[in-house]
Amino acid sequence: MPAIIHEQRDMTIESLMLTLSTGILFVALLRAPWINFRDAGFQHVFFGSCVAAFFLWLLRAGIVPEIPIHLLCLTTLTLMFGAPLAIIAAATLSIAMCLAGIETWQSLPLAFLAYGVVPVFISWAMFVASRRYLPPNPFIYIFVCAFFGAAASMLAAVVVNSALLVGSDQVSLVQLQESYLLILPLLMFPEAFINGMLVTGLVAFKPNWIPSFDDRIYLKG
Repeated sequence: MPAIIHEQRDMTIESLMLTLSTGILFVALLRAPWINFRDAGFQHVFFGSCVAAFFLWLLRAGIVPEIPIHLLCLTTLTLMFGAPLAIIAAATLSIAMCLAGIETWQSLPLAFLAYGVVPVFISWAMFVASRRYLPPNPFIYIFVCAFFGAAASMLAAVVVNSALLVGSDQVSLVQLQESYLLILPLLMFPEAFINGMLVTGLVAFKPNWIPSFDDRIYLKG
């Protein structure tokens, strides 16, 4: 009987994650600015960014096999394309990882939610909060939105993924305490550094690729 109850609970959690991930992706598809894809240049930038992010996602590590760690770069994609298209990009990357045999299809909803939706939400929330409450300064944009936004998104992704795995009894809390709590800050720094450098380069050399950096606000405001 306990085994049956445990199996039913796991199926319920998986069903909830599938429903939630499908719903979020559906909303993103509805709200995405598809008109932008009429511009061939935008298409090249978007799909090129997705391909580059895919290769970064291939660089994986993890002490516990159920909790792989890889660079996300979703903060940069969020600042470049906005939250809806960043979520669509994350879904595309998650599916690509399954097609490549790196992730299982069963884990797709969890991976998409933890390593896709959550980082995009955190990155966009920090961008909106900085725009509303902090001075309009290029350094604020780079350090708060890009550097700290990326660090916070990695932290949130690992925490949410770990919580879902512990809740479904796939990983024990002891394993998490022994493996990730001590090194989590070290995992956040590469994500923050790479996103910070990418956004800095875009702001300096390709500002038209990152419309969230508005010259009228950050340079003339």
